[in-house]
Amino acid sequence: MSIVLLWLIKGYWLLIPPKKRNKCLFKKNCSHFVFDITKEDGLRQGLKALRYRYKHCRPGYYIINDKEGKLLISARNEVFKAKKIKNEILKNK
Repeated sequence: MSIVLLWLIKGYWLLIPPKKRNKCLFKKNCSHFVFDITKEDGLRQGLKALRYRYKHCRPGYYIINDKEGKLLISARNEVFKAKKIKNEILKNK
Protein backbone atom coordinates (compact mmCIF):
# COMPACT_ATOMS: atom_id res chain seq x y z
CA MET A 1 0.00 0.00 0.00
CA SER A 2 2.93 2.35 0.56
CA ILE A 3 3.57 2.17 -3.19
CA VAL A 4 0.47 4.36 -3.71
CA LEU A 5 1.88 7.16 -1.56
CA LEU A 6 5.27 6.85 -3.25
CA TRP A 7 3.64 7.10 -6.70
CA LEU A 8 1.59 10.12 -5.59
CA ILE A 9 4.75 11.90 -4.48
CA LYS A 10 6.56 11.01 -7.71
CA GLY A 11 3.55 12.31 -9.66
CA TYR A 12 3.71 15.54 -7.67
CA TRP A 13 7.37 15.90 -8.60
CA LEU A 14 6.66 15.28 -12.28
CA LEU A 15 3.52 17.39 -12.65
CA ILE A 16 4.32 20.45 -10.56
CA PRO A 17 7.47 22.38 -11.45
CA PRO A 18 9.75 23.23 -8.50
CA LYS A 19 9.09 26.96 -8.89
CA LYS A 20 5.32 26.46 -8.48
CA ARG A 21 5.54 24.23 -5.40
CA ASN A 22 4.95 25.55 -1.92
CA LYS A 23 8.17 26.62 -0.24
CA CYS A 24 9.28 24.29 2.52
CA LEU A 25 10.81 25.58 5.75
CA PHE A 26 13.09 22.58 6.20
CA LYS A 27 16.41 21.74 4.53
CA LYS A 28 15.02 18.40 3.37
CA ASN A 29 11.80 19.47 1.70
CA CYS A 30 8.55 17.91 2.81
CA SER A 31 7.90 15.65 -0.18
CA HIS A 32 11.42 14.17 -0.06
CA PHE A 33 11.16 13.71 3.69
CA VAL A 34 7.83 11.86 3.42
CA PHE A 35 9.07 9.84 0.42
CA ASP A 36 12.17 8.65 2.29
CA ILE A 37 10.26 7.77 5.47
CA THR A 38 7.62 5.88 3.47
CA LYS A 39 10.24 3.99 1.47
CA GLU A 40 12.23 3.01 4.57
CA ASP A 41 9.50 2.48 7.19
CA GLY A 42 6.25 1.89 5.32
CA LEU A 43 2.92 3.56 4.76
CA ARG A 44 1.95 4.14 8.37
CA GLN A 45 5.16 6.00 9.21
CA GLY A 46 4.98 7.86 5.89
CA LEU A 47 1.48 9.10 6.70
CA LYS A 48 2.65 10.17 10.16
CA ALA A 49 5.54 12.08 8.56
CA LEU A 50 3.14 13.70 6.09
CA ARG A 51 0.82 14.79 8.88
CA TYR A 52 3.73 16.11 10.96
CA ARG A 53 5.17 18.16 8.12
CA TYR A 54 1.74 19.42 7.07
CA LYS A 55 1.15 20.74 10.58
CA HIS A 56 4.55 22.43 10.94
CA CYS A 57 5.65 23.57 7.47
CA ARG A 58 3.31 26.49 7.04
CA PRO A 59 3.15 30.25 7.52
CA GLY A 60 2.83 31.60 11.02
CA TYR A 61 6.31 30.65 12.20
CA TYR A 62 8.83 33.01 13.70
CA ILE A 63 12.57 32.99 14.26
CA ILE A 64 14.25 33.81 17.56
CA ASN A 65 17.88 34.11 18.56
CA ASP A 66 19.01 31.84 21.37
CA LYS A 67 22.33 31.12 23.09
CA GLU A 68 22.75 28.15 20.74
CA GLY A 69 21.83 30.10 17.61
CA LYS A 70 18.61 30.74 15.74
CA LEU A 71 15.48 28.73 16.45
CA LEU A 72 12.31 28.47 14.41
CA ILE A 73 9.03 28.34 16.31
CA SER A 74 6.36 26.75 14.11
CA ALA A 75 2.75 27.90 13.87
CA ARG A 76 2.00 24.99 16.22
CA ASN A 77 4.63 26.22 18.72
CA GLU A 78 7.17 23.48 18.13
CA VAL A 79 10.84 24.48 18.25
CA PHE A 80 13.27 23.55 15.47
CA LYS A 81 17.00 24.19 15.53
CA ALA A 82 18.67 26.09 12.70
CA LYS A 83 20.41 22.98 11.35
CA LYS A 84 17.02 21.62 10.17
CA ILE A 85 15.81 24.88 8.62
CA LYS A 86 16.60 26.18 5.12
CA ASN A 87 19.20 28.93 5.14
CA GLU A 88 16.95 31.20 3.04
CA ILE A 89 14.31 31.12 5.76
CA LEU A 90 16.82 31.98 8.46
CA LYS A 91 18.33 34.84 6.46
CA ASN A 92 14.95 36.43 5.69
CA LYS A 93 14.01 36.85 9.34
